[in-house]
Amino acid sequence: MKDYEKILKRLEENDFESYLVGGFVRDKLMGREIHDADIATRARPKDIMKIFSDMKLIDIGKKFGTIKVIYNSKEYEITTFRGEAKYKDRRHPDEIVFSDKIEDDLKRRDFTINAMAERFGEIIDLYKGRDDLKLKVIKSVGDPFERIEEDYLRSMRAIRFATILNFSIDDDLKKAIKKEAEYINYIAKERISEEFNKILLSDIPSYGIRLLDECNLLGEILPEIKVMVGFNQKSSHHDLSLFDHTMKVLDNTPKNLKVRMAALFHDSGKPASMFIDENGEGRFFGHQDISAQIVKKRLRILKYPKNFIKDCEKLVAHHMDNTNTYTKKSVRKLLRKVGDDNIYDLFELQWADTAATVNPYIENIKNAKVLLKEIYAENLPTKKKDLAIDGRDIMNLGFKEGKIIGIILNDVYELVFNELLVNKKNEIIKYIKNNYIEVDRK
Repeated sequence: MKDYEKILKRLEENDFESYLVGGFVRDKLMGREIHDADIATRARPKDIMKIFSDMKLIDIGKKFGTIKVIYNSKEYEITTFRGEAKYKDRRHPDEIVFSDKIEDDLKRRDFTINAMAERFGEIIDLYKGRDDLKLKVIKSVGDPFERIEEDYLRSMRAIRFATILNFSIDDDLKKAIKKEAEYINYIAKERISEEFNKILLSDIPSYGIRLLDECNLLGEILPEIKVMVGFNQKSSHHDLSLFDHTMKVLDNTPKNLKVRMAALFHDSGKPASMFIDENGEGRFFGHQDISAQIVKKRLRILKYPKNFIKDCEKLVAHHMDNTNTYTKKSVRKLLRKVGDDNIYDLFELQWADTAATVNPYIENIKNAKVLLKEIYAENLPTKKKDLAIDGRDIMNLGFKEGKIIGIILNDVYELVFNELLVNKKNEIIKYIKNNYIEVDRK
């Protein structure tokens, strides 16, 4: 017996009708890997807490009827049947109305494919969710305008499910999403970002971005990307519009959120930097720097973590570096600028970008990876902390604590990095003694 079956059994043994619901039933019917087993029950929150009092419980929304049970280190959400309620804030119901019937609970769910329940192997499917799975369509439960107006995040969820499952969106639901698109701004940025991340990490992320555009959401969430739609680059290097090129780059990248975010924004600075040369060719000097500022600003608005924003900014800022032939010296400098955590991600972005041009030349990127392996094998420092000495060692030579310590460390680091000084403590100390005058010491 599986763990979720044991949880269900315990609820049933206490005379509380209980069902597996939502994504569990959907994914089971589709033969997809099941990650979560969410349970809906007639038991009230206080009953759930009493029945599972011997387990670790997390009150993630008791007033909404949800208790999380930790069983064998896995989390299971158990939620009391709920009825329909009004949503004045367009995200949360004004009041929670508990119910004794699973039919009431399914009636308030978002999409038909998520509005099925299973008990004792029997599936309850009041809204023809199984038919919509076969048709590969995302359709609302009941009136689509009402469902979207209850919770504007459902617009993003519809596109996320369509993208991940490679489904279409029902025409009536699409009309509702389009009409209510501007109200997505009622939703917390963090929630929007969470849905958007799942779209980016799907098998074909461009499908989700195109759906966002088709449903009028792209301009609301990512106006800088919307500007790229239909933008003619007028370049002999490109046979696609700026937006279509970006979608191709996006699909070329691995399932890495940082790389895919950078791919989406890598050319976002082109519209602002474009000029036409004497031959009628589109030029975009410095667009990578403008793009880096755009991605930084937009990700801040969407409340992404600071370090994630910095990394995306670095990838975008350096995505054009492969247009110059890589040498060991240039790769070493690039490594210092973007860091160990980003260097291979940058090469992935550059490959994806180059492969989406008219005449893709990826040998330079391949060579850069070879050079990078050689650099790592040489064990040269890529950060000041990798030096054979530190500030304390310099102070032990008699130098006062202060700016001079940083000056010396920077000097030594530059020399070691450029292979003009061996990264050995005795050699570095000898250099410092020979090049910094006595007046710098105590």
